Amino acid sequence: MPGVLEGIQVLDLATMWAAPLAAAYLADQGAQVVKVEPLQGDEARRTLTTPPLASGESRAWLAAGRGKRGIALDIARPAGREVVRRLVARSDVLLANFRPGVARRLGYDYETLRGINPRLVHVALTAYGDKGPYAGRRGYDRLVQALAGMLRQPRPESPPQAAGVWAADMSTPWAICYGVALALLHRERTGRGQLVETSLLHMALAMQTVDLVRAEREAPPNPAQGDYASQALFAPYRCADGLWLNLVVVSDREWQALCECLGVAHLAQDPQFAGANDRARHSQPLYELLEGLFATRPLAEWLEALQRHDVPCAPVLAREQVFDSPQVKANGMALALEHPTAGRHETVSAPLRLDAAPGPAPRRAPLLGEHTLEVLRELGYSQEEVRGLRDAGAI
Repeated sequence: MPGVLEGIQVLDLATMWAAPLAAAYLADQGAQVVKVEPLQGDEARRTLTTPPLASGESRAWLAAGRGKRGIALDIARPAGREVVRRLVARSDVLLANFRPGVARRLGYDYETLRGINPRLVHVALTAYGDKGPYAGRRGYDRLVQALAGMLRQPRPESPPQAAGVWAADMSTPWAICYGVALALLHRERTGRGQLVETSLLHMALAMQTVDLVRAEREAPPNPAQGDYASQALFAPYRCADGLWLNLVVVSDREWQALCECLGVAHLAQDPQFAGANDRARHSQPLYELLEGLFATRPLAEWLEALQRHDVPCAPVLAREQVFDSPQVKANGMALALEHPTAGRHETVSAPLRLDAAPGPAPRRAPLLGEHTLEVLRELGYSQEEVRGLRDAGAI
C-alpha cells in the first residue's frame, strides 16, 4: 500500500548506521531509496560491534539496509561521480555523512549539487558539527557519548561506563527524518530545496535535554543523593528465582502503594522517606531494605503483586527474549523478513504508524551491488557504457 512518501526518491550515500537508518525509516513510509555502497561494501556489513550471524552477515546491516535497492559504486572515480550526478538529478533527498571538507573535495557538497538539482534536500550529517576542534576528526557513537557527558561512573573508583545502547547513532535518524519532512514541506511551498544539517554530538546532547540544564543559581551538590539512575526507587532487583525486576517509583502515591505491596506500610510514614528528595538522600539504606524484600519471592509473584497495587515495574529481559515478549508481539513491534544469506530474521518494525497511509510492505536489506545494473539502466546507461564503468573499476 502506498505510503505518504510514495514517489520521493532518496539517495543514500552515507555509511554505518545513523544516516542509513534514517533512509530505512523513509523507505518504511514509501520513499524509493537507492543505497550507494563502496565496492567492498558498507562498513555496516562488517562491523563487530554487534555479534555476526552464522552467515557472517551483520545484524546492523539487516536493520539499516532494509527497504533499499543497493548499488556498488566507487564514488571517487570520475566515472562513479558521473553516476552520482545522474542520481542526484532525479533525487528529492540525499543523505551523506562525509567529514567536513571531504564532500567539497569530491564534488558532493550542497553548493555543487544544488547546481544539478535546485529542488534537492541535502542532509549533511557530521559526528561533531562542522566547526570547532573536533570537526575534522573521525567520530563514532562511543566517542560522542564521552564528549556529550553520557559516560557515568557508578562509583568514584570505577571506570566510566557508556550507555547500554548506541544512543547517538539510534536517535540521530529521527532528527534526520524530522529535518527531511520539514524541508520537503518547505519545498512544497517554495519550490526550493535546502541543506539540512545535524550531528551525532548534538543528538547525544538532545538525548539528555532534561538533564543538561545549567542555571545561575544552583543548589549545592549532595554526593549522597547521586543521580536518579543510582537511586533505590529507579533500580533493578534480583528476585528469589534469580530473575530481575526493574522498579520505577516517582510519586508519593506510588511510594505508598509499594510499601503496602511489600508489607511495610509503616515506611510510608517514616520521615526519612517522606518525600522524593528524602528518599533520594537515604537511597543506600532504602536500597538494602528493598533488596532483601525482593529476594524473598520469585519474579512472577512480584510482578502480579505489584500490578495489583499499580506500582510501575517491569521484568528485565535479555535482548534474545525481546521478540518473544507478549507486549512486543501484541503491538507488531517486530518485523520478519527473508534474506538470501541470513534467512528468516526479525528486526524492529517502523516505530511510527500512519493510519491513513501505512506504507508498502518492507523489503529486506540488499546484497552488495544487487541492483547496480537495474539502477544504471534506469539512469539511461547502455550495455556498452555499463561495461565501460566496469572496466574503469567504478562498479
